[in-house]
Amino acid sequence: MPSDARVESALAAVAGRISLFRSAVAGTLDRARRTLESENGQARAGVELGEFASGRIDPAKFAMISAGAAPLDQAAKAALESATKVLEEIAQEDDGQFVVEVLPGRSVGSAIRNQLKVLGAGFAASELIEHVRRRTFDAAQQRRPADGLPFDRWSATERKFAPPLVVSIEGSDLDPFEIAPFVDGCVHLVLLVNGGCAPAVLSRLISPGVFVAQCEDLHAVGSIAEFDGPAVIALMGGGALFDHDPRRGGSAWQRLRVVRMPDASARRGPGSRSTAQQREDIGVLRMLAEEPRFPANPPDALMAAIGAGGADPVDRLTEWVLGRAAEGTTA
Repeated sequence: MPSDARVESALAAVAGRISLFRSAVAGTLDRARRTLESENGQARAGVELGEFASGRIDPAKFAMISAGAAPLDQAAKAALESATKVLEEIAQEDDGQFVVEVLPGRSVGSAIRNQLKVLGAGFAASELIEHVRRRTFDAAQQRRPADGLPFDRWSATERKFAPPLVVSIEGSDLDPFEIAPFVDGCVHLVLLVNGGCAPAVLSRLISPGVFVAQCEDLHAVGSIAEFDGPAVIALMGGGALFDHDPRRGGSAWQRLRVVRMPDASARRGPGSRSTAQQREDIGVLRMLAEEPRFPANPPDALMAAIGAGGADPVDRLTEWVLGRAAEGTTA
C-alpha cells in the first residue's frame, strides 16, 4: 500500500464523491428504519388500545388501517431487516472501503470490479427496500443485498451516485483497456501508480465527456469532485503529464492541456504494452493536443475564384460558397 500521505491526498481529492455516496446510503437507511418502525405499529397499537380493547379490537387490523397498508409477511420483513443491516455496515465503515490495493501481477479490472460489487450492496439494498415499501417484494426474484451488486447491473442513476475508488497499482500492471469498462456515469478513479509505467498509458481513455489526467501532484489538476462525469487520474512519476477536462471547450485541443510530452521514440517499458503500443499512446496524445492551424493567406486559386473588389472578403466568400451550392457543386 502506498504511503498514508498519498492515500490521504487521493481521498481528499474525491471527498465530494464520497460524501455524495454516503448521503445516498444514509437516506436509504433512514427510509428502511422508518419502514421497520411502521411495521411495529401493531405492538404499539396493542399498548395504546389498552385492556379495554382486549378481545374487542384486533391490534393487527387497527395498525393496518392506521398505516394505510397491509402488514408485511415474515419473508419481506426479514429481507427488510437484512437490507438495513447491510446499509448500517456500509455507513459505519471508514474511508478505507474506498481504497483498493492491486497485488503485483493481478488484474486492475478485477480488483475494481470486486470492490464496486461490494459497495454496490448499498444499491441492491435500496432496490429491495423500495420493493418492500411498495408491497412488490418477491423472495424468489429479489437479489440479496449482502451478495453485493456487480457494476454491469448498476442502473444509470446508480452510476451517477457511484462511490469513488483510490487504487494502488504497480505501473507494469496498469492496462487502460481494463479500466475502460468503468468509465461511465460519475465513476471517479484515482490510480496511485508505483514504479515505472508506459509514458502515456491513459491517453487511450481520452474522449469528449471524460476527465483524464496523468500528474505528479493531484493539486495540479484542480478540483475534480464537482465534475459531473467519469474521471480517471493517475498519480505517477515520469512519463507524460497532462489533463483533459471536458469543461474547457468543444474541441480536443481546447480540453487537453499537456505539461510534458514524452519523446515519441519511446522504448519498451515495464508491463505488457509493446514499444509500438506505447508509441501509439504518445501519438494519440500528440494528435489530440494539436491545435488546428489555417493558412494565413488563402490559396491563389481560391482568391481568384472569389474575385477581388471592395466588398468585405467574408461577404465575397459567403456569396461564392452559396453560388457553388446553387450550381450543385461543392466548395
